[in-house]
Amino acid sequence: MKYSGWDYLDHMLLACEELEMCLSGINSFEEFENSVVVRRAVVMCLLDLGELITGLGEDEKVLFPSESWNRLIGFRNRAAHGYHTMDYTIVYALATGRVPPLYSFLRRFKNKLSEAES
Repeated sequence: MKYSGWDYLDHMLLACEELEMCLSGINSFEEFENSVVVRRAVVMCLLDLGELITGLGEDEKVLFPSESWNRLIGFRNRAAHGYHTMDYTIVYALATGRVPPLYSFLRRFKNKLSEAES
């Protein structure tokens, strides 16, 4: 099945929701760093986001700040090819600093699309 860019946006929303669930109850970097399960789950969500962004067309990418795209794609590339050298301070910073605004934007954008279709 071939996906459109808008399908990728739905999958990105899901990855953001899963990331939020992974970090539920984590209140500090120390808690994050001490949980192998949470660290691995968060890395996987970030990898998903980076991969999904690469599937977007230029029409969709133009709607979002390119700095966020580039950071997540860059993270995906580094993590996929150098997982054993993962810097968890960067992972935590992306997950708690970059993804929440992206998630918020995606939710607002999807709501606007839904309203326009009604």
